[in-house]
Amino acid sequence: MNTGRVAIGLFDSVEKAAGAAQALSSLSLPEGRVTTISPVALPDGAVVKDPRPIRFPWVVAAFWFVGAAAGLSLTAYTFYRYPMITAGKPIFTIPPAIIVTYEMSMLAAILATLVGAFLSIGLGRFRRKKIFDPKINDGWIALCAGVESEAQERSVLQALRDAGGTDVRTEEGEL
Repeated sequence: MNTGRVAIGLFDSVEKAAGAAQALSSLSLPEGRVTTISPVALPDGAVVKDPRPIRFPWVVAAFWFVGAAAGLSLTAYTFYRYPMITAGKPIFTIPPAIIVTYEMSMLAAILATLVGAFLSIGLGRFRRKKIFDPKINDGWIALCAGVESEAQERSVLQALRDAGGTDVRTEEGEL
C-alpha cells in the first residue's frame, strides 16, 4: 500500500467496526485505502472488502512445475553423466526418476509457500513502519484508513469517533 498518514480507530466488536467501515465508505476514499487489523481472521466483507486478488496458489503451482522440471533435469543429467549399463546398453530407470522429480517439485512448492507467506503477511518490509496497537492482542479491532489531505483526515477521524471508535488518532505509517 502507500506510506503516509493513517487514521486509526479501535472497536470492541465487529458490528461497531462494520458500522464505521460503512461510514468511511460514504466519504469516497479510494479503493483499498481502508483495512482492518484483528486478533482473529475475519471473513472478507465482514468489515471491509479486500480488492486485491489472491495470487498465492498460482505462485506455488508455478514453482511446483519449476521444481518438477529441475528434478527431471537432474535425473536426466545423472543418467547421461553416469549411465547404468545393463546387458551392454544404458537404461534410464523410471521409478527413481519419478521419486526425485516428485521430491524436487515438493521442495520448490514448500519454499514458494514459505517465501510467499513471509511476504504476504508483511514481514518482507523491513524499513517501513507498520500500523499496530497492543490493544489488538486483547481482542480489539482496528479500523485503519489511509488519508491524503488534512480535510480528509479530519472527516475520517470524525466518522470513526461517531461510529463508537476509541483511541482514534492518526499516525505516520503504512497500511
